[in-house]
Amino acid sequence: MASPLTVRNLTPTSISLKGIQRFEDPNSLQSKPSAFSFASNTTTSLSPTAPQLGEHAQTFNHQDLDVNLAPFESYTLEPLDPGSDGNDSSPTLATKILRLTIETPQGERYRIDANPTYTQKASHSFTPLTPNPSSSYTALYHPANPTPHLTIHTNHLHNLSKWMSTIPSSLPLSALSIPGTHNSHTYYRALPSVRCQYVGVKTQLENGIRFLDIRVQPSHATETSKKDLYLVHGAFPVSLTGTKYLEPVLQTCYDFLSDNPSETILVSLKREGVGNSTDEQLSQILERHYIAPNAAKWHTNPAIPYLGAVRGKLVLVRRYTLHSDALPSPSLSPRDEDGGYGLDATTWPYNTTNALHGPFCIQDFCEVLHPSSISKKLQYSNEHLVRSAECTAFIPGVNTDVANPLPAGPLYLNFCSGSNFWNVGCWPDRIAKVVNRGLEEWICMGHHLVQPVNSPANPGTTDVVDCAESGGVRRAKDGDGGAGVMVMDCVGEGGDWDLVMLIVGLNMGVLKRVA
Repeated sequence: MASPLTVRNLTPTSISLKGIQRFEDPNSLQSKPSAFSFASNTTTSLSPTAPQLGEHAQTFNHQDLDVNLAPFESYTLEPLDPGSDGNDSSPTLATKILRLTIETPQGERYRIDANPTYTQKASHSFTPLTPNPSSSYTALYHPANPTPHLTIHTNHLHNLSKWMSTIPSSLPLSALSIPGTHNSHTYYRALPSVRCQYVGVKTQLENGIRFLDIRVQPSHATETSKKDLYLVHGAFPVSLTGTKYLEPVLQTCYDFLSDNPSETILVSLKREGVGNSTDEQLSQILERHYIAPNAAKWHTNPAIPYLGAVRGKLVLVRRYTLHSDALPSPSLSPRDEDGGYGLDATTWPYNTTNALHGPFCIQDFCEVLHPSSISKKLQYSNEHLVRSAECTAFIPGVNTDVANPLPAGPLYLNFCSGSNFWNVGCWPDRIAKVVNRGLEEWICMGHHLVQPVNSPANPGTTDVVDCAESGGVRRAKDGDGGAGVMVMDCVGEGGDWDLVMLIVGLNMGVLKRVA
């Protein structure tokens, strides 16, 4: 008997599942090296020829469907019983191909051929069956145990270098789903216990990253007249090929925003390292040499801004104590334009799994001291995703007054990273390999569903839930379904930006309310 397959709609519009066909792979009697049969981007090679199907007609099963999936919803395709459609033959599990046909509200049809028994993640485009289709769809396959999963999305349509151009200016940043990187600057040749990223800041930004986490140390501990700030990760330098500095990183950001003025970048700055400087000295250096000379390129108000106010700017997320001259006046509220100084992220609880602090709701469980704790890190990260998804943003003109809107809700900041320098099993890449995969599985299979097929703690293990009351369809929960800011290690490894694209795609929930 063929394997069941759960299908999820993570597109901004409804889609209908119109039919499934199962047949033996006419190209081989062995398992294919891909979850997607006839793996090619050409339309003709995706379809077996008439003679090929004729040779295997005894293995062909067909079932008409009419299952409508709204955004976020999912449905499990159960195996056809042997003998269904008047056919007693059933191909072996290793060679069973499932052909899925979907239809859009405009009546356009698309299909894809997949092998649900494949054991590795894979991605492939749907084949349009309608001339001159108005859109395109991609299937992202995960071989969950025991029921595999296929997510339908349109995230490949996003120009990730300017994805914020499609977001209304009236939305606060806390309403958005924003991908970010942890220790964004640690992409140089370095000790594996120090390196957290595989690609540089420019490549990160071009591929959708909009939150940068940067750690620095003043080169001259007590001389605030000197501007050099070198990049660090904890007590360690970030490169084996010489000292690296903050200024080129910021220039990369300025250049990117000049080329993409629709975007904004949240920049978290924190003092680390073994020097003798203080936060107050760092504050003076940053203000004197970096922020004040580029005032038009920075947003330093302490309230969560609306996107329209910060396009083309860096938004300061301040993880250092201010020097006395920069302290805001007690008479100013966070909403006053003259207030300052940046989004205050100085004193959230250490190693917290969930805490409200100032403008943030934070998950930053970082003491992953033993490989056995990696599963806890994944669970806490996914549980913070659940909390973020349940929020409904205040949007001027939608659910709050335009002239005097309610303050934006907290910005959900989800650090999906962790490390232990002294345990090779807990170096950043080892943790990211498990956590990033688990985040992707949760977003695809369980995120924002009333009855998910998996759990935040075990996203790769599925359990088909009875949804008879809704015709077998798993419905979306209340809330916008957003992700907040997800701060990750090792993004873009081998050119794989699926997780980043999924996070950007989750903006579809809040966008439905302003369409």
